Amino acid sequence: MKLSAWHKSQGDEVYLNDTVRQYDYIYASVLFNHNKSNGRFSMANEFGGPQYPQNILPPHIEKLKPDYDLYKKNDFSMGYTFRPCYRRCEFCLTKTFKHPDKKHHSIWEFHDRKFKKICLMNNNTFMDHFWKDTFEEIWKADLTLKEHGLDIRLLDAEKAEAIKKTKFDGRYHFAWDRMKDEQLILRGLQFAKEYNIQARFYVLAGYDTNVTQDLHRCQVLINYDHVPYIMPYTDAPLVKHMKNFINSPGNWWNYKEDIARGWDDYIKGQTKSKKKEKAKSDAEEQQSNLF
Repeated sequence: MKLSAWHKSQGDEVYLNDTVRQYDYIYASVLFNHNKSNGRFSMANEFGGPQYPQNILPPHIEKLKPDYDLYKKNDFSMGYTFRPCYRRCEFCLTKTFKHPDKKHHSIWEFHDRKFKKICLMNNNTFMDHFWKDTFEEIWKADLTLKEHGLDIRLLDAEKAEAIKKTKFDGRYHFAWDRMKDEQLILRGLQFAKEYNIQARFYVLAGYDTNVTQDLHRCQVLINYDHVPYIMPYTDAPLVKHMKNFINSPGNWWNYKEDIARGWDDYIKGQTKSKKKEKAKSDAEEQQSNLF
């Protein structure tokens, strides 16, 4: 959107994901490695995004307010008040980003007054020493904050109070990615409970945890009245089953006091279904052989 704002200021016409016209120049942003070979990007002249961390916007474009007209149905502003996250998690792409700076920024650098909603794209808002300035700007402008992930490990009474004071469009979001963070997570959960914050928790599965640890994390979150949501790191069948079991509350709601038992029943049901499908397939094959 900032590139679009700059090009339009030069008198250029800009289109998004339009394959009908012929273009003088095409930009492509690539998030995941497997998309680098995607044929859709074969005509691009310049690449950016996490897969090309060395390519960042020049300062004169970075400081521009985004061109929100590029997304016709967009009803909120979006941008960064703070770029870095210093966690350096092994599984996360954020550590590869070449941020233009590590400074705090005002929402007014990217917020358009025509919107009543705002989306913070910060990688870790609570790591910003001036995080409260951001919230105070949002409160003063009477804005609604779009769904935004926050670091439960940094939650304290002041931050919990700020969250409750803020109008949110959608759920609160936190994450529990690693077992080794359990004590920090539990500390944050206590503050969330004290301030009556119920959230959806992303639970990374298939990275460095086993099923028992994944179920344990889900059980703890359910005990604190949060909704776990499995984020698979691999395509392993067991992780896929875990995703299907947890991400559909109807599967585990009746077992919320003992999520491990619900998981056992779910897996047994999956096994029976596979046996029935195989028996049906075998019967159909035998029937066709008769003719």
